[in-house]
Amino acid sequence: MLGTAVGAVTNVITSSWNWWLFVSLVLLVSLCAAAATYLPAPASPPRPAGQQAGAVSTLPPASAVFTGRGSALERFADHPARAQPNHRAAVFLITGEPGVGKTELAVQAAHRLADRFPDAQLFLAFRSHGGRSSSLNVRDILLNALETFAPAVSLATSDIDHLGSSWRAATTDQQIVMILDDVVTSEQVLRLLPSSHRCLVITTARQFIAGIDPDIHLRLEGLSQEEAEHMIGEIIRRASYQVPESTIRELAAVHRLPLTIRHAVDQLISGAGTSAGRLPAERRETQVFTNSFGRLDSRERLVLHRSSLYPGPHLTVSFAAALADISTAEAEVALAELHRLGLMHKPDPYGYGFHDLVRALALADGRDANADQEDELAISRLFQTALGVVYEVSALINGPVVTSTPPNRGTASLSPMAESEALTWMSVYFDDLRSVIRLAIDRSWNGTWELVSGISYYMRLHRNIPQAEEFNRAALQIAVAARDRLGQAVCQLWLARMARTMNEYTLARSHTSRGLSLFVELDDVIGRATGHAELGYIDHHLARYEDAADHATQAGALYRQAGNTRGHANSEGLLGMLGRLTGDYRGAVEHLELALDLFTEIRNERNQAWIHCELGTIQRQTGAYEEARNQFRLAREISVRTGDLNGQAWADRELGIVARMTGAHDEALSLLSSALQVFTDLGGRRNIADALVELGTLYRVSGQVETARTFLVRAQSIYRDIGNRRGLAWTELELGALDRLTGAVEAAREHIDQAMVTYTAIRDKSGMARTHFELGSLAALRGAEPMARRHWERSLALYESMGSPEADETRRRLSTL
Repeated sequence: MLGTAVGAVTNVITSSWNWWLFVSLVLLVSLCAAAATYLPAPASPPRPAGQQAGAVSTLPPASAVFTGRGSALERFADHPARAQPNHRAAVFLITGEPGVGKTELAVQAAHRLADRFPDAQLFLAFRSHGGRSSSLNVRDILLNALETFAPAVSLATSDIDHLGSSWRAATTDQQIVMILDDVVTSEQVLRLLPSSHRCLVITTARQFIAGIDPDIHLRLEGLSQEEAEHMIGEIIRRASYQVPESTIRELAAVHRLPLTIRHAVDQLISGAGTSAGRLPAERRETQVFTNSFGRLDSRERLVLHRSSLYPGPHLTVSFAAALADISTAEAEVALAELHRLGLMHKPDPYGYGFHDLVRALALADGRDANADQEDELAISRLFQTALGVVYEVSALINGPVVTSTPPNRGTASLSPMAESEALTWMSVYFDDLRSVIRLAIDRSWNGTWELVSGISYYMRLHRNIPQAEEFNRAALQIAVAARDRLGQAVCQLWLARMARTMNEYTLARSHTSRGLSLFVELDDVIGRATGHAELGYIDHHLARYEDAADHATQAGALYRQAGNTRGHANSEGLLGMLGRLTGDYRGAVEHLELALDLFTEIRNERNQAWIHCELGTIQRQTGAYEEARNQFRLAREISVRTGDLNGQAWADRELGIVARMTGAHDEALSLLSSALQVFTDLGGRRNIADALVELGTLYRVSGQVETARTFLVRAQSIYRDIGNRRGLAWTELELGALDRLTGAVEAAREHIDQAMVTYTAIRDKSGMARTHFELGSLAALRGAEPMARRHWERSLALYESMGSPEADETRRRLSTL
């Protein structure tokens, strides 16, 4: 139709009818329309950081048999669930007694409404009635929500207000349906409300929650006789099982809670049998479970009792075996039978769990005078098994070994996994390990520091610094009370690493010094090596390169003495990085290539990416741009594979620098802006400042002086705040270059002189070369050619000693004098 119209109008305008023109235009426009219809659509533009490329869904599967709540679902479906602009997200509240089906109704509703909320469908369980160690607080849920929906957002603060602000920022203009399960306070809801009015929050609670003002409140009661009969009949029909109608009516007369209906019917179908009996009505509902307990054999009942002590959401076979003090094969059989009988559920492939009501009944079932003592022994075995798990997974994700003393642990039986697979495993089971650690802290268990040490590396990788610090401080207090010097030393070193990650170098040095002195007293070789390595990293960040190299050398010697390949590789990597910073590129490459070989030998992918970035930086600084680009791309590929957002941003920043140096300014701006956004989300202040300086440099060479100055002043403030001398010298030099371009010669000289003082003090040859170049340019502006020559000759000598491409430009300047 469009082709015909275009052909007709064209012939009318030309005032002469031309059939060839008419037919040609019809065919041409028709072909274009067909191409637009059937050819693949162009790729969508990237979303801003913090948003997901596709819908994120963590909803559990809905039950196939669901009855008696049709009117409730209709109310949910009919509600607009989108308040007016500038209003809050809609809130639905479902209340009722345990087992009445609150969570199932919420899940059914969320699945049915998912199309209206395409950005995410989230299930967040507080587990408020699962026990002190099992329940999650508001901060836990905020951290989980941010990591799930906005993984690039920084988790590097313990401040609830800051986390809440990050959550609201991440959910701006989003369409999300989320379930907050098992809530007891209004704060649990209000802190998690998304900022977008196009979101829906479905909350479940046993009692009405004052202060949240729900848009819909449904108080669920037990099913009616008719509804219960329908549910029972549907379950039986799906099982292809035959029972008399009288049996269905008898069951429905007693069981009105969906939870007990499900269990009673499962018992009937499994052949265990069930009877309403003549119990008082108020006892009949839960009696179905205690009756089932009584029909279990001794092994199954033991596993049931002991498993009810487990604080996490995913009870694995190995943990169940430890709690019951039986083999994993026996535990696996018992768990499968408990699941078949409906006493345990398996909501996902990762482990078993209890409904809170069943857990409470199992905890109280068959207790005798020895129960408390047996529980203590069971929990002690759980801790030992957890130690085996965390250390095995820590090894799989290439976590560092902190002490020469082997952990006092049980055995674990994890399947061999690649680093990326092990990181995924940790993401799945992190809530479980966190719950076990909290149980250990509650009981002041002497081995708490070992559990915490085993999980701290993962928490640091995921920027979950607040909880890592919380756990290490608690473990440190327990170790101090127990006079466990080794535990104190390990906790001090982990506290140091967390502080260094957050650029708190004075605090990091204090923790490291305490830990190192304890390791020296204990004559712990790896502990001493770790302490020296940590001091080396701190001195590196503070531009104390000679001190850093001394510590790295000592650490390397100790790691080699202990046969610790990872530590040896880290030390070589640090020495290579220091060599690059001080202009010793040849020596740096030797250290870095050795580090790469060692990291490859132990299959440590994340640190391989680090070394590729360091080698690429040296190649960039010596003018081998294509080789540098290949190194950075390889580093980025590894970082993507291992889920290392910081590594990806680092590679993007370096690729942006190469793009700027090769004249691809638009590409450089895109890469550097992306890196800055991720660094900002992750909260790494030094990385933020580095990206700001690079953007300032890009705007300077593009002629946008004032924009460049804005970025540089922001970077300068961060460097000053964290005490990074090299960064301050770098920004002083860039500000001096800007002032030179605008003719502010005296201001430029002041900035550049300040940079020279710092670069000379820290012996940074690259910085000194650049500073002499800028001083020569200032002298040339003033007509002081002899002084310009002296500075450029010094600059040329330094650039040539490093093999830097800037030597060519310096020679060209000298040739103009």
